Amino acid sequence: MRRKNQEIFNILSNYGSFAKPFLNFMIIKTKHDGWKHLFKSLEYDWLGSRYKALEEIEKGLKHKNSKTLYYILLAKKLSYLFLIRDYTESRKLYIFLRENYSKMPKKARKIVSSILINIENIMNWNKNTRLWGKLYEMDPSTEAFINLGKARRNIKEKKFKTAWKFLKKTFELSKLIPHRVGIINSLNDWSWYLKDFDLKKSISLSKELMYYAGYYFEDNEKHFGIFDTFFEINKENIDTLYLYSNIISFYWNRLPEKGKRNSKENYANMFNYLNKFVIEDRSIYKNTKNLRIYLKKYVSNISEVSKKTGISRKSLSSILNGKVKEIKGDTIKKLISGLNIIPDIYSPKAIINEYGKLYIEGLYRESFSKLKSMPPEQQKRLFFITYISCVKKFDFNNKENIFFENDFHKKWFIIEMLYGNEYINSRKILAKHFFERMKKSRFEEFVSKYFKLSKKEKEILDVFIRNYSRYDIKWNVRIELPEFLNKFADKYSLKKMPLSLAYWYYENGADRRKLVNILDFFD
Repeated sequence: MRRKNQEIFNILSNYGSFAKPFLNFMIIKTKHDGWKHLFKSLEYDWLGSRYKALEEIEKGLKHKNSKTLYYILLAKKLSYLFLIRDYTESRKLYIFLRENYSKMPKKARKIVSSILINIENIMNWNKNTRLWGKLYEMDPSTEAFINLGKARRNIKEKKFKTAWKFLKKTFELSKLIPHRVGIINSLNDWSWYLKDFDLKKSISLSKELMYYAGYYFEDNEKHFGIFDTFFEINKENIDTLYLYSNIISFYWNRLPEKGKRNSKENYANMFNYLNKFVIEDRSIYKNTKNLRIYLKKYVSNISEVSKKTGISRKSLSSILNGKVKEIKGDTIKKLISGLNIIPDIYSPKAIINEYGKLYIEGLYRESFSKLKSMPPEQQKRLFFITYISCVKKFDFNNKENIFFENDFHKKWFIIEMLYGNEYINSRKILAKHFFERMKKSRFEEFVSKYFKLSKKEKEILDVFIRNYSRYDIKWNVRIELPEFLNKFADKYSLKKMPLSLAYWYYENGADRRKLVNILDFFD
């Protein structure tokens, strides 16, 4: 078991929080010893509770540990002391570890050197050291975050061309591992700081950021800053804002009301603009002063505008003079089409909403045409994969025809089926992968049972499906599938290792039991 402890700790060090299923597994399975406390410290660290993480390390050091574990515990202690800014104690421990480096077992050196290098890179406590150069090159995770640190220093010093190189290197290394936090951090920084120099490239990077956010993360309300970055970069591209507004709004609603960071209060200004692009299915608007001022900019001659829009001169005058208190959506559409109005983030909600309806209607017609040309089986599979992947679900009983009635929200779903956006499309890739090995008859059975689940059960299963695909990579270590999931794996032709990790994604037993109850329904 000690060997497995070491192997899994190395995975946790290399992959970061992406490898959390391994951590959840080890906290349950590891006996009460130094390893148990080491794993618990990582759990607290990833929750941002560094003092509790440090307490676990101190408890771990009281056990009779191997030399390898002893030095790993000391290295993590150094990391936590540094993170809580106890530089006096961290410097003492830093010097101790550096001076005893040659005495350490080889299995401990890689972990210790990674932490020493990171601290040296920030604090320059030992500028001339080259002791761990070779090990450093063998550790892509350490190298990625050192490059990220160098990029941020160069940005502060306004050495932007050098910073772009370090950010590119960070992204490439993080993607290779894969280290999801490294991927997101590098793309977020790179796209944000590049926007004032190369907006086209910045937009491209921001869309990659959305792709990987959808691919690797479920709880993106915890990373809401990426949406703020995306909005600032794409705020002049209204087509993109329409395609992403529902997703950003979904995670906005999950934010706490107040807080210095990651709260509705913190992102209120951005969301006030973006929320106007969440299309509402309404057809009457108040004739506000703001709307009249906006329309008057496009009206120099009422007679000409009447000809272009098909709206009578009398009606136009009543609108512009405020004599009518409400305006129909169809009237606003006529003004938009006749006057070639293209809104921006500062336009009135009525203009943005009706323009959005026209934009979505055009996309829907294109999507509908492509969908109709597909074979029925392909239509059904694409429908189901998209349904699993979308962030806002509508009620569907699996007996309806997928070519819906004139329902705006369901038209939007058809667009997501055929076009989507980078965020939704990455989740569709994950869903598609889950079913690739499944026999046709089993797939149809799965779909039928899926639509008998409650809304909450569907949400739990959707996450499980995506996690299965996320974790279907080579790990070089095996975690046995719980016995009660073997039948499910065999029935639906699923691989056991990613299935096991998708199960251990949940950190508490109650959530795992909920999942098992759902999977039992499919047996």
